[in-house]
Amino acid sequence: MRDQLKRLEELQKFDAQIQELSNALKAIPAKLQASQNDLARVEALLETERTQLTETQRYYGEQKGQLQTEEATVSGAKHKLSLAKNSKEYVAAQREIEQTRESAQAREAEVAKLVEAIQAKEKLLADRADELKGLRSSIEKDGEVARVKMAEVQGKIDALQTARDKIAAGIRPDYLKRYGAIRMRRGMAVATVRNGTCLGCNMNVPPQLFNTLQRGNTLETCPYCHRIVYWEDLMKDQGASSTSSAE
Repeated sequence: MRDQLKRLEELQKFDAQIQELSNALKAIPAKLQASQNDLARVEALLETERTQLTETQRYYGEQKGQLQTEEATVSGAKHKLSLAKNSKEYVAAQREIEQTRESAQAREAEVAKLVEAIQAKEKLLADRADELKGLRSSIEKDGEVARVKMAEVQGKIDALQTARDKIAAGIRPDYLKRYGAIRMRRGMAVATVRNGTCLGCNMNVPPQLFNTLQRGNTLETCPYCHRIVYWEDLMKDQGASSTSSAE
């Protein structure tokens, strides 16, 4: 029984290491996916800003065209003014010049603002494009490192699994089945009893169970946490225990 308990304890250590490495293995692609999500957000933002630039350029084209039309209107009104035959025609032409010129001046200011906005947006887009290029390069490098790391971790898992299988092969099938069922529910399936206390749940085991554990002839479970339990001193080296008793 002592040998079986030792094997179960070793099995638990292997399982804990394999679980830890498996979690680390799963975390690697998750981290890469987070970076990919960041990249997608930056790309979407860049595309939105490009759309905004296109809209601003379109509006600029409209305003520029209207400004040219107004300038042509002013020129036409000046020509009418020069050809005016009476005061009525002169006043009408003069009014048209003033109104159109006022509108043209306001549109000129608007066009100037649009030019500034377009230049600023173009610079921002160029900067963002450089950032995006750098981010893509960084993610590609991270991906290469991650692939190497994943292969390394998987190699360790495989080696541990091989060693674990060898240990499991020496454990009675019914004990192994019980161990697996407990581990599925509890995570930790085997616990030590020290000074009458189960270290899996920190509860004092019944005296009768503690006496049974000291004999070490059967596989027992804690009545509280239902883990496989063993008396701590039972696992100590027998030679060392004898020396200690002699002292």
